[in-house]
Amino acid sequence: MTLTKFLSRSILLLCGLMAAQLLLCAGEVLALKVDVVVHATVEEEEILLRDVARLSPATEHLLQLRLGRSPSAGEVRELNRSFIARALQRAGIAQDSIVWSGAEIAKIERVGHRVTTSAINATIADFMAQQRRRMPGVDIRFLPYQPPEEFVVPRGKLQVEVIPATGNLFSSRSLTLVYKVDGRVVNNLTVRGKMEAKAEIVIATSRIRRGSVIQSGDVECVMSEITDTSEPIFACADVEGMELNRSVRAGDLIDKRHLQAPVVVERGAFVRIIAERGTMLIEATGTAREDGRLGQTIRVQNSSSLQEIRAEVVGRNTVKVRF
Repeated sequence: MTLTKFLSRSILLLCGLMAAQLLLCAGEVLALKVDVVVHATVEEEEILLRDVARLSPATEHLLQLRLGRSPSAGEVRELNRSFIARALQRAGIAQDSIVWSGAEIAKIERVGHRVTTSAINATIADFMAQQRRRMPGVDIRFLPYQPPEEFVVPRGKLQVEVIPATGNLFSSRSLTLVYKVDGRVVNNLTVRGKMEAKAEIVIATSRIRRGSVIQSGDVECVMSEITDTSEPIFACADVEGMELNRSVRAGDLIDKRHLQAPVVVERGAFVRIIAERGTMLIEATGTAREDGRLGQTIRVQNSSSLQEIRAEVVGRNTVKVRF
């Protein structure tokens, strides 16, 4: 046998062996072994194939195959073999090439953080403690009608915001607790209950008629329940010199809604007009065209130009304009 023929036969034999090896490998690739787990836990929003089954061969693109959304934290979702097979088919894997083993149904549980009843109560207690620090002298508490039920939230950075049912905390009949994980709202919990609040508040010591300016002897502070009040006042000094916009009797609560600043500029009175800009100050005299209280803007006629302008009341018979 010549060297050329020997080499040719050797090459043909080698090619045949390589072809057989390729066919064998192809046969192995065609068979995908899927071993389904009985129970799995997940933390992410999506369930991946790697969470519910062991694969052979374990190719990364199949391990990352999405099977659907994870259940809510603390809950379980079931996926059977048929569901997994359809997902594999969409990924290009024929069903007759899959060799199954393990469980018929995989149970996937979303792990999370359990918010207990005691933790909820502690959050409410912290909120109420903050309110007491904001209102020294006010003893305020919230008593839930029944213990709040615990729940589970996803793992992550947990934040809680407490929102009273109304803008007036004293009259709120419920608190809403907004739970966020990593900045995303995961639960809104409304806790109904009774608000209890006591404090020393300002009351009238005698009958005071509407339009009267309150003097020091007209009021006093007494300890009282303030749950059903709107805007109680806690210091007598805060009402002295203020004008009542309604009549009150002895023992009546003085509410902020009952008060208004007294008239310090009367219609027809001569007023001092101040115009100020930076370090420049200009003064003039004028006549008030209407009554004015502190902070109000009224019409004033300049005595020199006879021009009518609008100016802010800043003191007794004193107004200020901007230019």
